[in-house]
Amino acid sequence: MNSSQLRTATAAATDVGRKRSGNEDSFALWVSDEMGGDHLVDTLLVVADGMGGSNAGEVASRMVVEAVVRDIAETQEADPAAALAHAVELANGEVYEHSRTRSDLSGMGTTCTVIGLKGDRLSLAHVGDSRAYLVRSGRIRQLTQDHSLVAQLVARKQLTLEQAKHDPRRNVVTRSVGVGPVVDVDSETLGEPLEPGDTLLLCSDGLHGLVGDDDLARIASGTSLDRACRELIALANQNGGPDNITVAMARLEGPDDYEEPPARSRAAAPVRDAEPVRGAAKSAPTKSSRQRVLQMLIVAMVVLLLVVIGLVWVVFAKMKHAEHAQDSMRAQAEAKEQLAWR
Repeated sequence: MNSSQLRTATAAATDVGRKRSGNEDSFALWVSDEMGGDHLVDTLLVVADGMGGSNAGEVASRMVVEAVVRDIAETQEADPAAALAHAVELANGEVYEHSRTRSDLSGMGTTCTVIGLKGDRLSLAHVGDSRAYLVRSGRIRQLTQDHSLVAQLVARKQLTLEQAKHDPRRNVVTRSVGVGPVVDVDSETLGEPLEPGDTLLLCSDGLHGLVGDDDLARIASGTSLDRACRELIALANQNGGPDNITVAMARLEGPDDYEEPPARSRAAAPVRDAEPVRGAAKSAPTKSSRQRVLQMLIVAMVVLLLVVIGLVWVVFAKMKHAEHAQDSMRAQAEAKEQLAWR
């Protein structure tokens, strides 16, 4: 299939969880205003999980997603993976320098996982223990490697995967954005093209630490990405919700999955006009959302028809009552006339 025939649906959500008082996660969804145009990528997803005292983690994660989107929207780099890595490195410098201006922000940092889509090609950059997954035909595949202590211990066969899920050190990251002047960024362009129906899922450890791969794959394979985001967050909270929970998703749609090309007005504005804010995702309309609108219209028409029928019945009942009253009065009058003649 020609990659120009593909469209991308997106959705994202974040939640504070059940134990935290504030949300230090941030995300951004960015869609080029010219799908298939000169931009290095058409769609960008970013998830960041901040860390630090006070509100420092929130500051770090917000700065990173804003810096990454801004740099990618303006980049002249020809290599998508290199451009994503450079954007994360640039964000690292901004966070690090800002942390040195205030004592309450000292040492702040964040994870950062970013995916860029151009047609059927996927590129990514990654630091920390947030994750990116590819879900295809109900099966899930992790695209990133955790930069965490337990991941290192698993690699050295000092822990099993099952033990790592419950190890008290599972939140210790070995690499993060903003804690130092430089950062080592993992980046690559996927060697295989994406296929219609493929779903990309980015999330913080508040989700993947509480929800298993089977449930991630099952829910992410649902028709509605918005509903999938809500269900994944609900499941993480149902399983305890000890941390902030963030998920961002994108799905490739072929010609059979959409009715018309997305209008220009549906695209996210350039970052200088509308910078990404945590919780304010830009989601392109999907076929399922149009179906929901049609269903709502049908329900509204049925309700209106029932109301009209009800009004007609009331009017008819009143008319019958009036006729009955007139007949009764006429009968009484006739009875009086007969008595008078007698």
